Amino acid sequence: MSTHLWVLSVALGVTALLNWSSVLRSDVVVERITKPTFMLLMIGLAWSLDGEGRVDGAPPLRVVFVALGLSLVGDVLLLNATRGRFLAGLAAFLATHVAYVWAIIETPGRGGFPWWVVPLAPALLILHARFGRDIVVGAGRQRLPVLLYQLSLFALVLVAGWKGDWLVIAGAALFVGSDTILGHDRFVRERRFAPIQTIVTYHLAQVLLVVGLLR
Repeated sequence: MSTHLWVLSVALGVTALLNWSSVLRSDVVVERITKPTFMLLMIGLAWSLDGEGRVDGAPPLRVVFVALGLSLVGDVLLLNATRGRFLAGLAAFLATHVAYVWAIIETPGRGGFPWWVVPLAPALLILHARFGRDIVVGAGRQRLPVLLYQLSLFALVLVAGWKGDWLVIAGAALFVGSDTILGHDRFVRERRFAPIQTIVTYHLAQVLLVVGLLR
């Protein structure tokens, strides 16, 4: 691992910790600085991983950049999540999932039967029955975009399972967990620790997806 990649990784970790701390302390100023900074560093991490030497079967870097760039846009929009900004952020992250699905499809599968899909499919159905349905109902007039967003998340997980890379699967699963917590907190019932749970799982999801695709 090059010095450049080490420095970026440390900066990414420090920024994440500062952001998590700001969420716990409700420090809006620090959160508005560190949240987009994290994604900018993620773009740098993707570029550095690709520059270390492309691995066989890695997706085109530009597709990963699209996913991260859309995530950055979504993050900024959700910093002040009024109804309009929330829907715009939702659209940005839906497009993010499409880009990640594209990136995963560009990678070679593990070969053989995709056993990961067997437990993932019923798990997603159970998750929707337990939480997703309440989120859609609670979204009211926004239920259609929220449902479409959930479907894009499920597609991401299933495609990751089909390809069979455990890091990418874990990243996709954490994305589902993060957005389920966010949706439940916004549309069903607010919980004290939902914001920190949302951001921690989201950051881990992004790191696992990028490292899984480009390592």
